[in-house]
Amino acid sequence: MASSTLPSLTPKTDPPPNFFSDYSVVLSVSLQDAFTTLGTSEGHERVCRLSKLCSGFELFQRDELALPEGKKLCDVGVRTIPTTVGTQAEVPSTINRQHFTMEESVPLFFGMFKSKVQLTGTLSWDGSALSTALSSRTPEALYETVSNGGIIVWKLRTFSQEGDDPNKTRVTERIEGWAPFLLKWIVQSEATKAHRCASYIC
Repeated sequence: MASSTLPSLTPKTDPPPNFFSDYSVVLSVSLQDAFTTLGTSEGHERVCRLSKLCSGFELFQRDELALPEGKKLCDVGVRTIPTTVGTQAEVPSTINRQHFTMEESVPLFFGMFKSKVQLTGTLSWDGSALSTALSSRTPEALYETVSNGGIIVWKLRTFSQEGDDPNKTRVTERIEGWAPFLLKWIVQSEATKAHRCASYIC
């Protein structure tokens, strides 16, 4: 499997984000099940297809990258980091990254017309975060896309057991993104709706 080491920190979005959204939900499943379904490639297609806008989806290659020491997915954007074949640097965190494309059909003029939007993206996660030896590390998954119109979405999911119940997991999502001014309110509205999809997949 190919690997890549971050040459330097990369921004979450470029240009800087101009819309934001936060959401948190408690799911009646274990931390392992929630993370596997919502945070890895195993459930990624199912999660994306829950969106009413999704009209096409395809998984591509999967690779790895290494975060600099002391950094986490919540600190950076990793979608555009190039992949190189070679030995990884000695770093504490190796990130799995799944590449994908998605097509969305966006209704316009009260649904009279639909516009096709092509998304290119990655889902990245640290699979070792759930191991016993690294139980102090918060499981995170990072969803990043850019559309053919230049709209950028950076969405971080964090997972934690809810209280003392091993069958309840809190999933928190933070969205930061950039869109042209005239489209910003539409994109932010759809991003907020997308939060709710996580409640139905597990």
